[in-house]
Amino acid sequence: MAFAIIDGDDVGNKVETHILANDITKFVESSRMINAALEGLAARMAELPGVSLVHTGGDSILIEVQDGSVDLITQALNEAQSPGTLTFSAGVGSTLRQSFLALRMAKSSGKCRIVRFKDAAE
Repeated sequence: MAFAIIDGDDVGNKVETHILANDITKFVESSRMINAALEGLAARMAELPGVSLVHTGGDSILIEVQDGSVDLITQALNEAQSPGTLTFSAGVGSTLRQSFLALRMAKSSGKCRIVRFKDAAE
């Protein structure tokens, strides 16, 4: 069993740009797009065999993954990527701590990728 933390890339920057520009219309549109993408990805993950949705919040998803299903979440996440609009990074590990550290590695090594803790530790 493993955990995966999936997190939207640069979501705060996208939203803050509209706030700082006092553009409520674009702020609302951007927020709705982000929420829809996150909800769609969470629903897709929950449908995968061997994957259990634990929590969604903000721009993050926490899932529990059976060992044989890690490749399925990788494929689903790659299909959900929308460069130029919204991308996601993910960290996978045996514990929450490991998955968080792997997520930080994914974010710091270019974003829009999945890092497994064993890969990050090498």
